[in-house]
Amino acid sequence: MKFLKSYTGGLVVLAVVIVLSVLLGSHRSLVGERAKVEAQFAPIAGDLQDCLDITANVLSVAERYLEESRLTALEESRNMLSDWHGVSSGYTAYTRLQEEAAALLDELEGCDLTDRDAEYVRGFRADLAAEADTIARDGYNAAAEAFNRSVLGAFPANLLGRLTFVAPAELFE
Repeated sequence: MKFLKSYTGGLVVLAVVIVLSVLLGSHRSLVGERAKVEAQFAPIAGDLQDCLDITANVLSVAERYLEESRLTALEESRNMLSDWHGVSSGYTAYTRLQEEAAALLDELEGCDLTDRDAEYVRGFRADLAAEADTIARDGYNAAAEAFNRSVLGAFPANLLGRLTFVAPAELFE
């Protein structure tokens, strides 16, 4: 206790408080900046939900023409996308969903569809392509790359970010 009352003890306590303040403040600031970037992912999340809705309709039409076993891959892709955690896993699930939906739509186009169902299938393909275009044009990846490069990649944030375990923003790719 005598040490804490000494001049040297006071300097040690002051140094510890300054270091902790810098680390905690840096962590809070960097996490806040990353949260601002991650908030820009909301439009993509909405587009992913739209893709789930479109593929639900694809399955409704496909049930009339194809065996149930042929629908399993798209159903699994939909489940994977509806239960994604993290931006990169969302991208993986989205890519799989797009591939499975395209394959099922190709198969449906080879079936003897009613005029109305053929129109639905063309519409589903157009809707999925429009969602893919919207997602591709979204500015989230640019914002995430800018954060990773300009904020976390610059001194002293690069050092403080590593010391306080601040992860870079995930890219949707």
